[in-house]
Amino acid sequence: MNEQKGTVLVLVLWVLTLLTLVGGFYAVEARIRRNLGQYAWDALQGREAARSLLLLAESKLSPPETDREEEEVGLFADGSVYKVRFGGREVCFALEDENGKLDLNNSSEDQIRDVVRAILGEEELEAADTMVDGILDWKDSDKLVRLNGAEDDVYQDRSPRYYPANGPFHLLDELLLVNGVGQEAFYGPISWSSQEEDEDSEVVWQGGLWNLFTVYNKSGTVNRKCAPLPLEEILGAELGDNSTSTREVVCLRVWFGGRIYQVYWNPQPGAGGSEIKHWTEAITLGSKGSR
Repeated sequence: MNEQKGTVLVLVLWVLTLLTLVGGFYAVEARIRRNLGQYAWDALQGREAARSLLLLAESKLSPPETDREEEEVGLFADGSVYKVRFGGREVCFALEDENGKLDLNNSSEDQIRDVVRAILGEEELEAADTMVDGILDWKDSDKLVRLNGAEDDVYQDRSPRYYPANGPFHLLDELLLVNGVGQEAFYGPISWSSQEEDEDSEVVWQGGLWNLFTVYNKSGTVNRKCAPLPLEEILGAELGDNSTSTREVVCLRVWFGGRIYQVYWNPQPGAGGSEIKHWTEAITLGSKGSR
């Protein structure tokens, strides 16, 4: 009798163990499905918010020659951050004229080097030269390696392996593949203080390389009127003062929850809608420069 009771007890314990495992499995699966559903819902909300803001920008974007002090209603492509609310959630967005940025393909080597060195500071000159030489080796057609540059052997040691483009940049995001350019430098925030102010002045700009460089400024001349503050000071007299009545490409940057959306588009007033050049989405993971 005692042996039978012991056998029954063991069987009951096994059944309870199996039921616990099955229940735990379904609980984990339900949590995964819930997280996937929430992720998809947040992504859908973010994309629709970005589309709505693109329509808003198309109708409210002020012409390049508009004086900000005289125009109070329109939106300006000067990097200013605007805030709106969608469905009870706060959304931040900014508009940037790509003619106010340094073009990776059409700007000179000295301009790129001066900007990167100034942004990273004197303590990071070696890192700055590694970035710049990496950029120059990435886009030139030869296999010669600059002093701090990189060619096939460096990129073939990575996982997964890849080759440098050995040609012009087609997307700004290609910078993330260049040796020496990490996510922290690309996305920021890099703190930069104006040298024209006194030494005790506070930081006046925080951004990353994606705020300063572009692949859509075909003229190669940075327009002073829409240039970020660091470029305006670092390049100084090299900037152009010309203002045109049309824009080639504008970047709409949207922060929604834990996501960042970038839409590069060509404003075409009265032409039946704007042309989207490129659309990117990034997810912030909470740590500095992590996307």
